[in-house]
Amino acid sequence: MLPDARTPLDRANPIAISSKFQTVKDRLRGLDLEQYYRLRLKKRSHFELRLRGLKSNTDVELLRDWNRNGQPELGEVVASSRAPDRQKETINIQGLEPGTYFIRVFARANQRTRYRLKLAARPTSTTSFTYQVVQQTNALRRERGLHPLALNTQLSRSAQTYTKAMATQDFFSHTGADGSTWQQRILATGYDFSSAAENLAIGYATPDRVIQGWMNSPGHRDNMLSVQVQEIGVGYFYLDPDPGRITSYHYWAESFGTPALTIQPSRGTNSRDRSRQQQSFFRKLDR
Repeated sequence: MLPDARTPLDRANPIAISSKFQTVKDRLRGLDLEQYYRLRLKKRSHFELRLRGLKSNTDVELLRDWNRNGQPELGEVVASSRAPDRQKETINIQGLEPGTYFIRVFARANQRTRYRLKLAARPTSTTSFTYQVVQQTNALRRERGLHPLALNTQLSRSAQTYTKAMATQDFFSHTGADGSTWQQRILATGYDFSSAAENLAIGYATPDRVIQGWMNSPGHRDNMLSVQVQEIGVGYFYLDPDPGRITSYHYWAESFGTPALTIQPSRGTNSRDRSRQQQSFFRKLDR
């Protein structure tokens, strides 16, 4: 028997997706420690993915084959979930564009596992504020020849939790009310990174305005356009009434990261974390 000469994405198993959750039961075993699936969205959708029943540390990615070479490459991961150990994986995007997508399920520790993959996509005419920030950040990166960032579930959890904390605990700082640093908050989600950064903002009512505010700030613009990071998470919290000392109503955060032990972009840069040099306290520039 000859080896299968097809590329990984050419071997992807097709999945019919609908507004109701569809379940695929599969396994990773032997030398086959990654599985690929193919699906097509006909309309803009609220996309949900859940990976359950894991017996080993297993991650999941949503991809587009932009260059149509059948190989997953840097900049083609649309979204990811990288929970530690055997924790469940989830991806949730409101406003995912129509098109052909691929799902990669893969073991992190070369261990076999069974799993249940559940998928649903409900047509929607709206795109969440947080995903609009991801889209606009990636549009700015593409204009400059940089790879787009993947929306990561753990980074999003860190950003969303922190925006709520700032709003409800009445403070604005990269240092949490509990003394936490942004590095500690990212690590607390189980996201192990080689590079990371954080942007904060308050008072901006729309994604367009907060993106412009960050782009007008050199340190935050550097984070958004860094070649060191590969993934992004976005948090947004609206508080009304906002009766405290800081009455900004709108609270934003971007968390950036590159997962540990991943291939870095081939731009002559190393994987050492330079984001410490990019920290700055983002004051509201105009109300």
